[in-house]
Amino acid sequence: MKKIFFVIFAVILMVSCSDDDSYEYHYELLPIEDATVPDEFIYGEVYDLSVNYIVPSDCYVNSDILYEYDYDARNVAVISLVIESNDCETIDLEQELSFKVHALQKSPYLFRFWQGDDENGDPIYLEFEVPVTNISVEKANEFKETHTKM
Repeated sequence: MKKIFFVIFAVILMVSCSDDDSYEYHYELLPIEDATVPDEFIYGEVYDLSVNYIVPSDCYVNSDILYEYDYDARNVAVISLVIESNDCETIDLEQELSFKVHALQKSPYLFRFWQGDDENGDPIYLEFEVPVTNISVEKANEFKETHTKM
């Protein structure tokens, strides 16, 4: 009797621990509709920037910022986890994401916000140049000592 009980318990345990509830997913870039950046940066200060983008369906979750250094330029995109499902409902919901930028370079920042690709597969960007002011020699030397190029 104990053996039968053990076998039944083992079968129930294995069935309850199956991976049938797992989801397939991938990551996808979402085009940025608009961005808010300051007119200028004061060297050493931290700023909040924000982007607006459209969430196409309820299968897009956990959006985050992709922030890539390209010398003095910063390429910015929205990256979203997409659950692969046939039960997705179209919502076309406008969302906003904010991120912080610490102004630690002497030259102007060029922000390139990804808006998709053209017919040749080349990226299309919404661009903003933000000058950096109040750069003291002391602060510039402090930057050189504490930061390395990526």
